[in-house]
Amino acid sequence: MTARRAGGFAYIAAIIFLVVLAGFALAVLRLSDTEQVTVNQAVLGTRASQAARTGLEWAFYKLKPKDTNCDTVKAVPDFKPDTGFVVNVGCTMQTFDEGRADDGSSVKKTIFELTAVACNAATCPGTNADLANPDYVERKRSASICVASNGSDCY
Repeated sequence: MTARRAGGFAYIAAIIFLVVLAGFALAVLRLSDTEQVTVNQAVLGTRASQAARTGLEWAFYKLKPKDTNCDTVKAVPDFKPDTGFVVNVGCTMQTFDEGRADDGSSVKKTIFELTAVACNAATCPGTNADLANPDYVERKRSASICVASNGSDCY
């Protein structure tokens, strides 16, 4: 009779061991799935940040010639085919009179404050429905540039 009890105890211990082992396997699978989502969000976030930077670089290129204004950057090209992200660029400007140049002409310096927002939705910034999407990412970058009326560098 003693041998039979020991055998029954071994079966119960084996079943408990298998249940615990299955629990560990399930936990590893869930962690792996969570890690995949985290990596995916990190990659999308980096791509969105680079798309916003692309918008800023495009605006810098458009604003660098003298006698430009914020209207120059209102028509942002469609970056979605190249980057997968919609990019909107906002611009505000302030012009300052900085005195006279050597030839007696007035030197004006214009400081442009630029904000680029990139997201992977149909419109940017996204709507409340977009925010509910787990794959939605949005990044915002800001920069400024100074352009002198005579084409010289701003100091």
